[in-house]
Amino acid sequence: MILAAGVAMMVTLALGPKFIEWLQVKKFGQFVREEGPQTHLIKAGTPTMGGVMVLIGLLAALFVVARPTFSTLAALIIVFSVAAIGLYDDWQKITKKQNEGLSVRLKFLFLGIAVLVADILALRYVGITQNVVVPGFEQNLVLGPGIIGIVLFSVLMLLVIVGTTNAVNLADGLDGLAAGAGCISLLVYTAIAFLERQYDVAVLCGGMAGAVVGFLWFNSHPAEVFMGDTGSLAIGGVLAAAAILTKTEMLLPIIGGVFVLEALSVILQFGYFKLTRRRIFKMAPIHHHFELSGWQENKIVVRFWILQAAFAAAGFMIYYLTLYTAV
Repeated sequence: MILAAGVAMMVTLALGPKFIEWLQVKKFGQFVREEGPQTHLIKAGTPTMGGVMVLIGLLAALFVVARPTFSTLAALIIVFSVAAIGLYDDWQKITKKQNEGLSVRLKFLFLGIAVLVADILALRYVGITQNVVVPGFEQNLVLGPGIIGIVLFSVLMLLVIVGTTNAVNLADGLDGLAAGAGCISLLVYTAIAFLERQYDVAVLCGGMAGAVVGFLWFNSHPAEVFMGDTGSLAIGGVLAAAAILTKTEMLLPIIGGVFVLEALSVILQFGYFKLTRRRIFKMAPIHHHFELSGWQENKIVVRFWILQAAFAAAGFMIYYLTLYTAV
């Protein structure tokens, strides 16, 4: 795990300057919405698609350390499926100078196919069971026998993957916010996978954490490069895959608490506005609310990291106490 993290971080750090220079030459710059915070207009043109650096770092780590197992393959199918969707969205934004990428229907179609393949691998070859572990309860929630259980498990996988990737994507609005919070969550899942003796998953999470730390070197304020949808969806994909493979889906909303808060702020803002034509927050996701309230960007990011560390520690404590009680 340490070797995977180290290799991924060093590769990402080494690749960064040349890759950022290449993005600048190609003019692959960030498109900034005019209706967003005015302080963000200065960020227009900053190179994006930095998530490609993260993926290359991760692949380098897996090439050196990982074993060719079905567990690793199932996770990579999920991760690179969502990353490919993010890469296409980034490309559309760059070429069309707008925020519209792949349609929702096509996203769900491609994700559905990826989930189905990963589902078959997880159930048949990895040994994942069709049940949900609820912390604090002795009995697990069984999704059903035969084809019913497979369908329900596939739906659960899809919900976990879509929810996690979109939540991480919503948090990617300030320099270093999604990367730092994602790294904290990945470190917790590295520990959980290790304690579950799922060492392939632990290597994947450790490698991704190392790659994200290397990327954060360039993404810290003021950012030299943005991760784009490619990176945020990839981080979310690794977290979702780790939660599914370690049977900790119910703990993921706690371990990734900041991402949940970001997503909830958007849902609440949208729903309340539809009902009352008024807003709860000055702008959603919630980090923009604090920006418009006068908080400096760095202060928001660091405070969200602290909050994320508290959420992650709480999630890990619940997991560890449940494991200790079971033993």
